[in-house]
Amino acid sequence: GSCFPTTIYIGHPGWKGLGARAGYSTLNGIVITILCLTGTVGIVNAVIPIEAGVAIVLWIGIIITAQAFAATPKEHAPAVAVGLFPAIAAWGFNVVQGAFFFAGGKTIQELLTASPTTELNGYLLQGMISIERGYIFTCMMLAAISAFLIDRKFFTAGIWAIFAGAFAAIGLTHAFIVKGNIVDFLFVQAAIPSETLAYRAWDVAVGYGLIALAFFAFGIYHRGQSDAPRLEH
Repeated sequence: GSCFPTTIYIGHPGWKGLGARAGYSTLNGIVITILCLTGTVGIVNAVIPIEAGVAIVLWIGIIITAQAFAATPKEHAPAVAVGLFPAIAAWGFNVVQGAFFFAGGKTIQELLTASPTTELNGYLLQGMISIERGYIFTCMMLAAISAFLIDRKFFTAGIWAIFAGAFAAIGLTHAFIVKGNIVDFLFVQAAIPSETLAYRAWDVAVGYGLIALAFFAFGIYHRGQSDAPRLEH
């Protein structure tokens, strides 16, 4: 498992606001270690209702969302908003996928095989899945690109766009494979099993590359405008 849930994680600003210090993380790590090594996680789950934990997670979500806007320069607020879009898409697809599992009938694979442009209540199913794949990476990269564009750092934004294209090309983002209602990653070296629907995000990678070229062009133009001599009136 990951070491991060017991050390540095998203709730820290909230806990620090309540007065927690280094000892909190130490105690947290000790308690989690004891629970895991003694096999008592199941007992804790049986005794403590999940609703009690959900309230804490909801509070943390509110705190970190507010912090994302409050702790960044106000001119970067649009970049924060852009960075939320893939996460919202991931949440939306999670709800949609659950509905497919529960309802039965046609599967996601059958719908996309019949028509890649299948819409669910006005939303493209394939687009929702594509932006959901690797959404943590996509959130960070889209937010970074937006922030650097706001700052008119076009070359840096272009470099981030190249990274985004590379992630899409190797399958860390956007690419996916579907079997029934099960959606999984499709990495560049992976073979496509029979009786599945696959989408390699080459077109998305090319799109990121073209965007990077556009950013570089804007950067050259902007640098030329900055270096041009100004006429005195």
